[in-house]
Amino acid sequence: MLADDLLVSVRSRKLPCVLDPALVLGSAYGLELALRLTAVTEPWLTRAFWQLIDASELLMPQLADADTPGLLQPRNDVLRAWIALRDQTDAGSWPFRWVGDRFAESQLKDHADAGLVDRYESLAESLAGRARDGEAELRHGWPLMWDPLQASTDTLALSAALDAAVVLTARVRDEDPWPVRALRRLDLHATLLDPLPADSLFAAERTLLRDALAAAGLASLAQRLPPLAVVHVMAGDPRGDVPRAIDGEDLPGGRGHGTADPWRDARAWWYLI
Repeated sequence: MLADDLLVSVRSRKLPCVLDPALVLGSAYGLELALRLTAVTEPWLTRAFWQLIDASELLMPQLADADTPGLLQPRNDVLRAWIALRDQTDAGSWPFRWVGDRFAESQLKDHADAGLVDRYESLAESLAGRARDGEAELRHGWPLMWDPLQASTDTLALSAALDAAVVLTARVRDEDPWPVRALRRLDLHATLLDPLPADSLFAAERTLLRDALAAAGLASLAQRLPPLAVVHVMAGDPRGDVPRAIDGEDLPGGRGHGTADPWRDARAWWYLI
């Protein structure tokens, strides 16, 4: 065998990163941020993100074109840019991953296991049952068809389905990021790691993410965004495999229908990048 006949390829999996729809659709730099992240992370778009894209004809008349510094607000031009990217990209060339309504409509690439779709569906359905009304005042400036708290609920389910994957979001004017507010509405506690313990793996992860953002050339762009933040959410059973009832009786911690609640012992943490 000649040396030229041998081709060696080495691939390592990048850190999975769930992109908060409010961040990538609510900032003038949202699309550029998402595209640059593909070079250094494994970025995931949520189902709620695609639902907003699909509802664009109804949404865009309600959206602003002007950027409001320091805020994340739904933007007409950013939504149009994402739609243009979708229309100009064939299905196999998308640099992002997502879980669709079924396996055939998902973009999982080669690293996602076959049970991810079912695991996500189970976790999302359980979260939907926990939602309660409230915090309507936090929706000021958002169109009626775009509830950032509901969109963040989908983000949390995807993070948990991906084994507590990083959720990249932002903190706006000292208010908690949308995924953290969604956790509160779902009666789930999120621990703010501030200060971040220097000897924790979260500190190592933040260093890794900061280095990745810098390597992607995002240092200057990040200065034009609200402070970036990371949220992790881990369901009580992160794999979504809940035990079945025995002889028609729920196991301890169950919510009925012969299953245990995967969110009963859920934990969540967040920190600023």
